[in-house]
Amino acid sequence: MTGLGVINAAITTQLLLSFFNVEGVIHYGIAGNANPDLHIGDVAIPQYWAHTGLWNWQRYGQGPEDELALESSGDYTRTLGYLRFANYTTNVTGCASHDNLLNNIWYQPEEVFPVTGTPEERQHEFWVPVGSTYFAVAKKLEGLKLESCVNATTCLNYTPSVSTVERGVSASIYLDNSAYRSFIYDKFNVSPVDMESTSVALICYQQNTSFIAIRALSDLAGGGSAESNEADTFVNLASDNAVTVVVEFIKQLSSSTL
Repeated sequence: MTGLGVINAAITTQLLLSFFNVEGVIHYGIAGNANPDLHIGDVAIPQYWAHTGLWNWQRYGQGPEDELALESSGDYTRTLGYLRFANYTTNVTGCASHDNLLNNIWYQPEEVFPVTGTPEERQHEFWVPVGSTYFAVAKKLEGLKLESCVNATTCLNYTPSVSTVERGVSASIYLDNSAYRSFIYDKFNVSPVDMESTSVALICYQQNTSFIAIRALSDLAGGGSAESNEADTFVNLASDNAVTVVVEFIKQLSSSTL
């Protein structure tokens, strides 16, 4: 309903908050999975979200010790780390070292202007927290058993469940690459990987509105597991499980005394 990608999701969320008296936002859908401890059909509810599509792409010949362009003015930073393309070169023989003209990309925090802050004074945020009350309610859903069958002939060999996790990430990129999946998991300890949730999180953060995202896992991003890994096969199952958890979350939230 938001539309595909971070821009559509941000626009839709801002319109929602601008035209309606919204107490909080519960965002849900499906996602790829980067966490080897979770599985297709599981529902992951992160405590923090980050946008991993804002980069400073460093020029060839420079490295980790070199200051980034506009870093000294506070526009960019090296604190969040980088991806070195040369580390993923394959089929290289006959040399002790190798390089890549694409060099390095450095992850950057978003520039935000919260309504509770000083006008025109920017803040930088990378890991955006969900609402603390919402996350406490979500923890009550941990272990909730979910549907495991797409139909009478296509079933998972386990029962999916709900987990609260530390982190999720978003970017306007459909991630179907196992090397990058492993990289962002090892670097950031992320579980769901999607294309919208962090946009919703950032708008809600800017507008001082409570937020949570609930994402059912439709595939292991990039493959590599023994399970069938086609998102098309399990998209309906994942969608149904996401809805089941959202409905249960709203029930718990309605009866919560937090």
